[in-house]
Amino acid sequence: MRAMLRWALGLGLAALAGAVTAQPQRTAPQPRVRVPSYAIYPTQALPLRFDHRRHLAMPGVRCESCHTNASGSTSVSDRLTPPEASCRPCHAIDRRQPEKAVAAGQGVARCDGCHEGFDPRQPLRIARVDIGPSNLHFSHAAHVSQGQRCVDCHANVVNVGMATRLELPTMEQCVRCHTLQTPRGRCALCHLTEPTGQLITRFAEASMNPPETLLPALHHDADFWFNHRAAAARDAARCTVCHRDEQCTECHDGRMRDRRTHPNDYLTQHPAEARLAADRCTSCHRTASFCVACHDRAGVGAGASPAGRTSERIHPPPEVWSARVVGPRHHGVEARRAMTQCVSCHSERDCVTCHATLPRGGGGFNPHGPGFAARCGAMLRANERPCAQCHDDIESLRLRCP
Repeated sequence: MRAMLRWALGLGLAALAGAVTAQPQRTAPQPRVRVPSYAIYPTQALPLRFDHRRHLAMPGVRCESCHTNASGSTSVSDRLTPPEASCRPCHAIDRRQPEKAVAAGQGVARCDGCHEGFDPRQPLRIARVDIGPSNLHFSHAAHVSQGQRCVDCHANVVNVGMATRLELPTMEQCVRCHTLQTPRGRCALCHLTEPTGQLITRFAEASMNPPETLLPALHHDADFWFNHRAAAARDAARCTVCHRDEQCTECHDGRMRDRRTHPNDYLTQHPAEARLAADRCTSCHRTASFCVACHDRAGVGAGASPAGRTSERIHPPPEVWSARVVGPRHHGVEARRAMTQCVSCHSERDCVTCHATLPRGGGGFNPHGPGFAARCGAMLRANERPCAQCHDDIESLRLRCP
């Protein structure tokens, strides 16, 4: 029996040790693949079969062997896909024999060997390679004349079968030669511009955004709407590359407020947020010149003229807001529902002005509603400070409110 127990215990320990040692090994994070922007290179349709890797491995075959017009191209609108004439030196193409068979080892000659969807029973049609022009200014000829090779920009093309827009250069590759600080690296050198000189940033396919890897402080992420003030203060000239002054004044001249900043009925909601996140408010507004002045004009500020003071603008009429009969819009009900909104403008002394006893200079209005005695002890234990505004002897109050 003991032998069996020792055997079972040993088996359990071995299984536990195996479970501990068999923990999966953490792998290093894979590098993020940078995909060319759809705002620069629109979507492509390539109804072809082709293997760049196989062709470039053949002796004597270079990029220029098929893309014969690339070295002289000066515009992105030039069609640089190889014509049929570039294929004929290696492929015995015969349009009269769309299903022509060739000997093993020779280049394919069948039409459907390269043209996807080709049907010999249908009238022969030339497959159209649909590649929309890039939203750029670019000259292959200028780069070739400077000694640039095709693989300097299309590096991965030697490792893929069908080359797509993924093999087109990204901005990270361009700035290896075109720095962002030198005159040669001016944005308008490559990017399309408005008649006013600003870059065109909105296209049907996507919107152009400063790259995170190159300009992290100017990358328009989800928080940039709130952080752009600091970026503009550091380098306003960079902002004017894409934005006109009118775009700033649309939000900052007081006539318009974007809903991303001040949503819904923000006028009645802003006091609570101003208390919770004052630093966000002061990133655009100055307390002395904006907040105080607005509150005084509205008649709710401490410096407002007595003749201009009003409560109707913020609170309902007195017969509803402060009537002896408590209704659904009474200030007592609202205070219990959303005290944080009240304290954004009022302090405890404002409550005592009405609710303190007459000897204390108050209005004598009892702040304790019906049934308060049943819960006064819990409220006292939660926070005795409001009670101390009227009650001097808190110890005796504890005896009265167990």
